[in-house]
Amino acid sequence: MKTAVVYYSLGGSTRSFARAEATARAADLIEIRPAKPYNPFTSFILGCPAAIRQKAVPLADTPNLSGYNHFVLMAPVWAGHPAPPFNSAVQALPAGAKVEVLLVSASGTNKSRAKVRALIESRGCTVTALRDIQSHQ
Repeated sequence: MKTAVVYYSLGGSTRSFARAEATARAADLIEIRPAKPYNPFTSFILGCPAAIRQKAVPLADTPNLSGYNHFVLMAPVWAGHPAPPFNSAVQALPAGAKVEVLLVSASGTNKSRAKVRALIESRGCTVTALRDIQSHQ
């Protein structure tokens, strides 16, 4: 089973966790970047409302995920939900993939877990794990 760790990071915390995860699993590491990068201000003003609504954003480059059947999706949590580039990564998943979700958060994702699972399953994928990684942001 070929695995890819696909992640978005604004400030670098998620990037550090993603690199460690990819190394531990001997997986490929794929960073996704929005076409219009966020900064701390726009992540709060624009990103948080979009995260709550599970909106995707255009990516700088659409990742080719066709060669993988197992994914670890990682992103920071904004307003209790994965950052919008996470939703864009979900849209790129091939049907039938096995997906683990690791979300980097200081406060947790209890209020968004069911929505995240439903979003991924709507792509014809199976969620094998959904957990938070505690960050000290």
